Amino acid sequence: MQSKLVAAKDYHEVALDIPAFVPDQAALQKELDRLRNPYVTWEPGGTAAAGDMVRCSLHSALPRFQKDSIRFVAGSGMYNPTLEALAIGMQAGETRTATLPEGEVALTVQAVQKRVVPALTDEMAAACKLPGVRTVAGYRRYLLAQQRDKAAAQAAWTLAARIKRAVLDGSAFVLCKADWKQAVEQELDRCRAIARQSGMVLEQMTPEQFAGNIPVKSYAELVAMTQDTCFDSLRCCLLGQHYAQNDGFAVTEAGYAAFLQDYAATWHTTAEEARAAMPKETYTFNQYAAHAEEVWRAHADRLYRDKNPLPGAE
Repeated sequence: MQSKLVAAKDYHEVALDIPAFVPDQAALQKELDRLRNPYVTWEPGGTAAAGDMVRCSLHSALPRFQKDSIRFVAGSGMYNPTLEALAIGMQAGETRTATLPEGEVALTVQAVQKRVVPALTDEMAAACKLPGVRTVAGYRRYLLAQQRDKAAAQAAWTLAARIKRAVLDGSAFVLCKADWKQAVEQELDRCRAIARQSGMVLEQMTPEQFAGNIPVKSYAELVAMTQDTCFDSLRCCLLGQHYAQNDGFAVTEAGYAAFLQDYAATWHTTAEEARAAMPKETYTFNQYAAHAEEVWRAHADRLYRDKNPLPGAE
């Protein structure tokens, strides 16, 4: 490759507006409530309310609603919403009738059981046997960490895109047109191989064949899109090689072999077809370009976590 990186803009200096992490309190409470599920008990109750277990008999000319004994949780919607709603407010021995679209059904309550949910305890949290979790506060922190990790991953993609734009625009390159053309041809060759493996000829693909595969409607549009994206890819590759000199990243034969094996398994092709779709030179180019983007994404992830620390450990 004749193209060179002359000066790289320091991605650490790119100004970013880091969003604040806002916990989903409803989701947190839902997960905390799950801790109590194994400890829920049922006790005989009086008047049926939503959430109570109701045992009843059904009498109807409709065979599916002729039951000597059936159980359901009132208000759950798991059995029949109309009959479940009918049972609310009833006591054992009481009978009511509902008119369903299929016909009338008489419901007689045989027994009502109340769901008794105990208070959360540290013992419940410890029973989960999660690393470092011994208390309810620790379990809540664990759940918060999961939410924060998901939010950080989502934010990192957006922030990394801003870093990429700033670094590409702020760095100095000497770019050789031949390298850019080669990058374009490598990507088009990859697309040709994928099309060929699907029984199509890339240059002859119709808009319907492109739909769902590549966001273009014709080969001409694909070439134009590839020429545009490869201009950035070439610069990302040079930056990726630059970062690799300091962080130890390297493209290896073992990594390429593993990629080919995974490619062949995913696309149900032979190793030879996989190699034709992704020659070592193309793989190496793409790996260094991807490394630059991973460096930016990791930096964005760290920035997000630094701005949004979790509460102290239990």
